[in-house]
Amino acid sequence: MTSSLRDATSRTLSFEPSSIGRSTESTLPDLFQRRVESPSIRRLLLAAVDSFWKSGFHASSTRDIAKRAKLSPAAVYVHFKSKEELLFTIIVVVAERLHERLAVTSQEAGDPTERLRRIVQDYVAFPLKMFKAASVANTEFNFLNPAQRKDIVRIRDALELIVADCLRDGCATGEFRIKDIDMMKTAIVALCRSVLRWYSPRGRLSPEQIGEYYAGLVVSMVKPAK
Repeated sequence: MTSSLRDATSRTLSFEPSSIGRSTESTLPDLFQRRVESPSIRRLLLAAVDSFWKSGFHASSTRDIAKRAKLSPAAVYVHFKSKEELLFTIIVVVAERLHERLAVTSQEAGDPTERLRRIVQDYVAFPLKMFKAASVANTEFNFLNPAQRKDIVRIRDALELIVADCLRDGCATGEFRIKDIDMMKTAIVALCRSVLRWYSPRGRLSPEQIGEYYAGLVVSMVKPAK
């Protein structure tokens, strides 16, 4: 977690830094187990994700969230200033973890084509593994206050920069042929994020398989025509 975002949540939370950027959390509980020390806060976060996903932010009461977490009715306000702060924390944890993964991926050995393929695979597959939380981050984002939204946008901008830098590297080596890098970056990011709109955990393809397919699509978009 970046220092500014860590400061924003330090009043109630204690985060464990991720030791390995590409360590693979297979579920949302795994992620919270790694990143949040307090068992009660982890239970509240998981309960809030479930409630926000099923009912939406406004229709979810703090009492219902505490009940789902099997804690006292006032438990949310013991650890969080508001329901809004609870939502912000969910989004921060997931977004920061995605950024860590892509940052490490972008520095791994390989030519720009190989790196772009891995970046897209992670950009698609990781949110699908955290499907409910990632969906909540997209659909309930506007319920955050302006300062919170600004923090999240900063992370999203950093994700886009990773993609853009890889595209520039590919153009510099002649592997990619792109007329407008910024437009291509925007198209790739939009493609990666759009998967959450149609994905179903009950579908025939795994997050990894979908990530691989989308990576192939993106590479075909940037390679020179033969």
